[in-house]
Amino acid sequence: MRHLDPETAALLALGEQSTSASERAHLEACAACRHEVAELQETVTVARSSLGEAELQEPPARVWQGIQRELGLSAEVAPSASPPVLSLADARERRSSRARRVVAPLIGVAAAAALIVGAVLTWNAASPRLGEQLLASAELEALPQWTDSTGSAELAQTASGERVLRVSLETGATGDGVREVWLLTEAVDGLISLGLLEGSEGEFVVPDSVDLERFSIVDVSLEPLDGDPTHSGDSIVRGPLGA
Repeated sequence: MRHLDPETAALLALGEQSTSASERAHLEACAACRHEVAELQETVTVARSSLGEAELQEPPARVWQGIQRELGLSAEVAPSASPPVLSLADARERRSSRARRVVAPLIGVAAAAALIVGAVLTWNAASPRLGEQLLASAELEALPQWTDSTGSAELAQTASGERVLRVSLETGATGDGVREVWLLTEAVDGLISLGLLEGSEGEFVVPDSVDLERFSIVDVSLEPLDGDPTHSGDSIVRGPLGA
């Protein structure tokens, strides 16, 4: 399954690019990409309202707290109390292309937001996650064609109320394509893509709209790079979430 690249997601959030038929179809099918574009649109809305007042407003404290948590920074690291102010005249002079229509401070905020909410975040299992609640876990068992593989998954609720699924995969086998994480129904008659697993571990945001009582099976599959967003049918590991 080919997801939207970061540049396309950013341009869609900025309103600088119209969606093609294939992109619209992908956004309808992929909750992870819809979530990423929506988060970036929220950041752009806040930033543009600030530019309309001729100065940038300080981002909410939760943005910096999320950046500190994901990057493992100490609590003493904080944004400057006096963010730089850019006049509208200066902003116009710096617009050399549509990709540079957002001033540097905004680019920094948008990049940080994308790091936190992107379809896939790398994570460190040894790092403490204060205020989190473990909701469920799963032992992921290998499918017949991937007998040397194993995995695990943990579903947690963060201090901010966001649900995240952390997946770990160990496999000695390789194949052409990418690994994708899904939530399936027990009858395998419904599925939701959470995003691509890069490396052996990954963290994925589970949208509030997803009913985890129905979509209770975690699945990791090998997907060919053919542009088809549907499940390939080649599952590596799979297992049910349980308390």
